Amino acid sequence: MKRVLLLSALFSTTVFAQSTEDRIKQLEDQIKALQEEVQKLKEDQKKSEETKQETEVLKEEIRKLRLEIAIPQLEIKSYSGLGPAASKALLNPKGVSIGGYGEIHFLHNSDKKPKNSVDAKRLVLYFGYAFNEKLKFNSEIEWEHAFVEGKEESGETAVEFAFIDYNFNEKFGIRGGLLLVPVGIINEYHEPPTFPSVDRPYLERVIIPTTWRELGFGAYGRLGALEYRAYITNGLKPNEEAGEKVEKGELLQGFKQKGFKASADQIAFTGRLDYSLPLNAKVGASTFTGGIQDEEGNRLGSISLFSPHLWWQYEGWDVRFVGAYGSVSDAQKVSKAISTNPACTLLGDTSQCTTFPKRFYGFYTQVAYDILRFFKVSDQQLYLFGIYENYNTHASVPQGFEKPQGSKVQVFNFGLSYKPHPLVALKADYVRYAPKDAKKQNIYRLALGWMF
Repeated sequence: MKRVLLLSALFSTTVFAQSTEDRIKQLEDQIKALQEEVQKLKEDQKKSEETKQETEVLKEEIRKLRLEIAIPQLEIKSYSGLGPAASKALLNPKGVSIGGYGEIHFLHNSDKKPKNSVDAKRLVLYFGYAFNEKLKFNSEIEWEHAFVEGKEESGETAVEFAFIDYNFNEKFGIRGGLLLVPVGIINEYHEPPTFPSVDRPYLERVIIPTTWRELGFGAYGRLGALEYRAYITNGLKPNEEAGEKVEKGELLQGFKQKGFKASADQIAFTGRLDYSLPLNAKVGASTFTGGIQDEEGNRLGSISLFSPHLWWQYEGWDVRFVGAYGSVSDAQKVSKAISTNPACTLLGDTSQCTTFPKRFYGFYTQVAYDILRFFKVSDQQLYLFGIYENYNTHASVPQGFEKPQGSKVQVFNFGLSYKPHPLVALKADYVRYAPKDAKKQNIYRLALGWMF
């Protein structure tokens, strides 16, 4: 009996031990399975979070893409000679484009009153629309001096250009409407951050007027390294301020018709050639030749303007040269037409007339360098620059007419242009304005300019 009981006890202990080990193993297997399940859930959750983040990134990219299609970002790139902001609509493949630029100037000139002045010089908006990849509209609307009140000394609202452009291919395109005359550099490429001086060079304001635009049509394109533009436009006609502007040395400012009910009994041709050289250098020339008419459409004379230029932008350098030579036929008739002094108009005393020149000429040269390149700064620029100008608005005048004082001018311009961003410029410069037979001026200027 004792023996049976002992065997039973041993068997029970063995069975219990085996059962406990199996249960422990089962529990361990269950724990392991649960851990694997939890790990899988964690991985699935992580993947879900990553998927969610990727989805949000994709949503943001789609939003940006939609904005890019509607309002593309500005490339620092020129289309057919236009400035970067003006080129925006023509580089956009589809839809609406909005861009613009503006500038605010401070000026100190002890030879004028008031000595100090601050001016919201201009605010410009570009509006364009790409009907498709080839057919596009582009325009520029400008407000000068902050507001327009209908007074002569107040600001101005003007359409600077507005044209339809059809680009067949790189070699040939056509455009028509209110066009910028492609003479010099600044008239087409005039956004403030694109040139270092506070204001545009004197030569490209008094001899080559800015912003010079006329109604017409023409062709443009690129043949290898050669880029061209050729337009036919309306001719010139003096307005009621032409004589006053000529006396100030601004020869053609009062002769632009600006698309305002322009008379076209006299027409003009304007064209430009640019040849691209190595190291991003460009050399070329431009011309304008056309008739000048009076209010009744009678021909007063004609003007021919020729302007060679060189432009080199490379590794921090911005070097420019622009020249201008103009000749006028029947300058005496033009002079009498713009004169308001009765001694000239009624008595025929040519010494009392406003003198329009037979010949005029000039040039300027600019050297600018980004000195931040010495410090390996690539996301900002600080240009140190110098500009020298030499021009004569009345190199030759009609017989019996007098040359105005101060027509032969030298300009020395030095300064800095800081660009915290390629589209924004803070400028400071000094100008020594030195006419030969008139009072010299020392001018100090500051400016804030931008484009987008």
